[in-house]
Amino acid sequence: HQPRRWMGGHTMLEPLDHYRYLTEARHRLLDRVRTLSPEQYEREFPFGLKTVRRTLHHMAGAEWFVLGQLRGWPQGDNPVSLRRVLDASALDAAWRDLEPSTIELITGEPDWDRPLEITVIIPSRQAFQVRTTALRVFTQFCYHEVHHRSQVMAMLRQLGSPVETIDFLLLTAEAVREVSAEEALKGRGGG
Repeated sequence: HQPRRWMGGHTMLEPLDHYRYLTEARHRLLDRVRTLSPEQYEREFPFGLKTVRRTLHHMAGAEWFVLGQLRGWPQGDNPVSLRRVLDASALDAAWRDLEPSTIELITGEPDWDRPLEITVIIPSRQAFQVRTTALRVFTQFCYHEVHHRSQVMAMLRQLGSPVETIDFLLLTAEAVREVSAEEALKGRGGG
C-alpha cells in the first residue's frame, strides 16, 4: 500500500510506527511500576482513575476493547481485567501478550479510511455509538494511552519514582549526542 502523505508531500508515520513508540514508552513506564510496593500500586490520588493499578488496567483494557472493534468486536473476555490480573508484574506480562495480536491487527488493516460504527464507553459508564474511520479509532487509542500514561507519570512522581525521557523524539530519533541544557540554549534566547 502507498504511504500516507501530509500536505506538502511529506510521508506520514504509519500506525505501526506509533504503536512501536507507545509500547517502548509503556515498557519503560511498567519497568518503574513493577518496583512499587503493593501499597504504592494501590495508593489513591485525587485525580484520574485514582490509582496506578486502575489507570494501567484501564489503558490495557482500551487496547483490547477499542482496537478489538477494528475486527468488529473484541474477542473473548478482557485478558487484562482487574479481576484477572492482580499485580503489576502480571499486568505487564498480560499486556505484553496483547502486543502480537495488536501488531497483527495493525499490519493487517486493509483500509485505514474504512468507515466504522463503534461503541465508546467512558468511565462514568456512559456509552456512545459513533461513526468514524479505522484510522480515527486507532488514533483515539494512541491519544487515550498518552493521556492516561501522563496521569500514571504524575502519580509516580508523587510516589518519588518518576519516569522521564520517554518523549517521542528521544525514543524514535537517532541520538547525535547529549548536551548540557546551557549548551542547548546558548544563542537561542533561552536560559
